[in-house]
Amino acid sequence: MKSIGIDIGGTKTSIGIIDFKTGEISQKIEFLSKSYKNDKENLNKIVNNAKDLAIRNKIKHIGIGVPELIDNQGIIKGSYNFKWHNLNFKNYFDKNTKVLVDSDVRNHLRAEKLLGHGVGKENFIYINIGTGISYAHIFKNQIFNGYRGYAIHFGSSVIELNDFKKKKSFSQIPEDFYSGKAISKMLKNIKTKKHKNLYFKIISKSLASMIGNLINTIDPGFVVLGGGVILNNKEFTKKLINDSKNFIIAHDAKKMKFHISKLKKDAGLIGAGLLFKKFI
Repeated sequence: MKSIGIDIGGTKTSIGIIDFKTGEISQKIEFLSKSYKNDKENLNKIVNNAKDLAIRNKIKHIGIGVPELIDNQGIIKGSYNFKWHNLNFKNYFDKNTKVLVDSDVRNHLRAEKLLGHGVGKENFIYINIGTGISYAHIFKNQIFNGYRGYAIHFGSSVIELNDFKKKKSFSQIPEDFYSGKAISKMLKNIKTKKHKNLYFKIISKSLASMIGNLINTIDPGFVVLGGGVILNNKEFTKKLINDSKNFIIAHDAKKMKFHISKLKKDAGLIGAGLLFKKFI
């Protein structure tokens, strides 16, 4: 069986035909997610390309990943990357086409479970550090969505710290500093290798503290890291893994393994196509 996978990222969108057994991608096309200023036009471009590929290949299953909050009914809730709040993708395809929608990071996790480091494993997390920062958790062979479907954030919320003695407060959103978007913007202003290395050293420690706290909260079997920041910065990733272990509280948990996604940049696309496949 084959399906159409659609991976809508903050930067680019990938659409391709996914083989259920092997995860092999064929007839893949890619384009900027923000090809137009108007998000309705961006939506139409994505849908029309998917419809064309499905009709030409007589495929009736379409899986979609979106970098937004998705509730447990598959409805987009939020407008962080696109003005698509309350959008239901099923309304844009004919009734004979089966459409499933999920968060992009949960699709990364799904692909890793079925074809990557997660094969035969029941409990791990996938952390995506790309255009944004997000995570997904599988426990006892079930992806944990949360009560409403919003269990993907660990760096997107405001953190408020207050020093009562000094009468000072500090309020920041980590994703504003440590996402791929923020890192790329900062690197444009760094001219020397020395300062670049210093910058990566600083953000590694900060990101590591967030990952360590996530691990302390969830207690996963192991961690899979993915996203452009991870895949394109080998030395930074190595340091990030080492730094993260320093923030893990339980001594035996410090020994857990960190893996780099086996499916790399295609994890989200493959996972979208495999939305119709069961884990067990």
